[in-house]
Amino acid sequence: MEKFVREVSDVEETIEKYSDLIYRTSFLILKNKADVDDVVQETFYKYMTTDMDFGNENHKRAWLITVSQNKCKDLLRSQKIRSYVTYDEIEERYSDDEDVEKKDIEEYVELANLSYKNKSVFMLYYFEEYSIEEVANILGISVSATEKRLQRAREKVKRAYEKNSKGGEKSYEVR
Repeated sequence: MEKFVREVSDVEETIEKYSDLIYRTSFLILKNKADVDDVVQETFYKYMTTDMDFGNENHKRAWLITVSQNKCKDLLRSQKIRSYVTYDEIEERYSDDEDVEKKDIEEYVELANLSYKNKSVFMLYYFEEYSIEEVANILGISVSATEKRLQRAREKVKRAYEKNSKGGEKSYEVR
């Protein structure tokens, strides 16, 4: 059995600060509440048992995201995910969270049609506001691969938006 190497207060603070982030990013990938709960738990367990010294909060945050993304990939590799969470379940999860508006939830659902590779780049770039270089580093891919995946994701989201919009003016923010 592994020993916990972190102080309880540090673990509690880290869970409080990053659990929603890890949940949201994992949910975009897995689309299944039970699997996401497992990934979140495993991510924080790994944090508790790792004696790595994070130089700053940004490094800790990036490490937690990387661990959770790897856990999601492992889960996707090990089983076919057939279970999907309904829109009502997503809305229920965020109904008490004032920071997440209905528009945000709809964007999450829309993103569910992207492949893992494109979704992870899109989510880290737009939702977590990492630079392209930081996204490439977190995912362990080249900058050019990150840019191409981001381009593909933008195109798919744009097509989905255009397909689902009725009339109305279309505007796109490009970073």
